Amino acid sequence: MAGEGVILKKAREEKGWTYSDVENNIKIRVRYLEAMENEDYEILPGPIYTKGFLRNYSRLLGLNPEEIVNYYLSSIDQHTEPVVYAPLKPIRSTPVWFKPIILIVMAVFTIVLVVGISYLSQGDKDPNGSSFTPTPLPTAPQTSDPGEDGKDTEQPPDESPVVYEGLVAELSFTEDCWLRVRVDGNVVIDGMRRAGVTETLQGTKLIEFLTVGNAGGLTITLNGKEIPPLGASREPVYDYVITEETLEDL
Repeated sequence: MAGEGVILKKAREEKGWTYSDVENNIKIRVRYLEAMENEDYEILPGPIYTKGFLRNYSRLLGLNPEEIVNYYLSSIDQHTEPVVYAPLKPIRSTPVWFKPIILIVMAVFTIVLVVGISYLSQGDKDPNGSSFTPTPLPTAPQTSDPGEDGKDTEQPPDESPVVYEGLVAELSFTEDCWLRVRVDGNVVIDGMRRAGVTETLQGTKLIEFLTVGNAGGLTITLNGKEIPPLGASREPVYDYVITEETLEDL
């Protein structure tokens, strides 16, 4: 700990201000103010936001913002990279449209086999005295229904719906957006995502959007159903949680 938290707390108390007084003035939530004074930066939404919060808080208290930020930078490891997990893909069920094709291939194979056996059997007998009766050939299964004019009507393949396991959130970024996301207790995203990028997250019970810096630049589709926009362009959103109840409400 570099001591910037002690400096902030002392300056606030000297002015006789409560956390609520500061929150009403610079719109920084009380839990973040307490985290800065305690130097508990894991609670804050990331280094970029943390430095901005420290500068705003310092200016309000009449302190040197750059001095406070430098204290903060000296207390963290600048080379620590956020853990980003590879996006998970929804598990799709196998379509069943291929089954008629397999049946047709098997039927054709059977026909060829029977014809070959019949031909070989007749070749071993006297052609004038043969009483061989060919085995009736099987009929290939129909894959289409006849229409009113007698012509076959082609049937479309049977496409099964996508089957999702747990909570599958597909993220589409239409604008640059900084965010911090936790899935089942593990931080999977902590950084900037550029416009045009898509990612897929999968959890069992809980997906937490701890911070979304640009709510209007993010579209979330949960198990194939689009969630209403979290906010307007450049509007930050905090602590948005997705559970099984969220899916039921869509």
